[in-house]
Amino acid sequence: MPKKPTSPLTFDQALDKMAKYCAYQERCVKDVRDKLKTYDITRESKDEIMAYLLDNRFVNDERFARSFVRGKLNQSGWGVNKIRFHLMQKGIGKEIIDEALGQTDEEVYRQRLIDILRTKAKTVKAENDFEKKRKLAAYAMQKGFEGSLVWEVLKSDANLA
Repeated sequence: MPKKPTSPLTFDQALDKMAKYCAYQERCVKDVRDKLKTYDITRESKDEIMAYLLDNRFVNDERFARSFVRGKLNQSGWGVNKIRFHLMQKGIGKEIIDEALGQTDEEVYRQRLIDILRTKAKTVKAENDFEKKRKLAAYAMQKGFEGSLVWEVLKSDANLA
């Protein structure tokens, strides 16, 4: 939910703040528009600032999507389904999402899932192998990994039972 509007800013102050906001880390168009809504400036000024940020490549949804995918795969251990959902929530188009996700190395992705499952397997308490695998599968799917891949890995890796 957007914050209450702050005190009035000049056009130059708002532009400077937004340029710094975008330079600090990758932002998508939706995030920038949401941030602009919190500023007490005219609609025309907001539109002009947005146009400036887009024209000068401070904001780029394709670049944002690639960065988001890399970060969520590598640092957060998210699967494709969860990443896709969150990018859609950010207003990123299907083609851009597909392109960003298409740049993932399938073997690295699979190995990431295996590593996550092996780590989790050490802490899962279960009465039998079936229950343990069910719990591991539920965990991996909650992180956004595809069910078919999860079960394929669970069936092929004896260290996870």
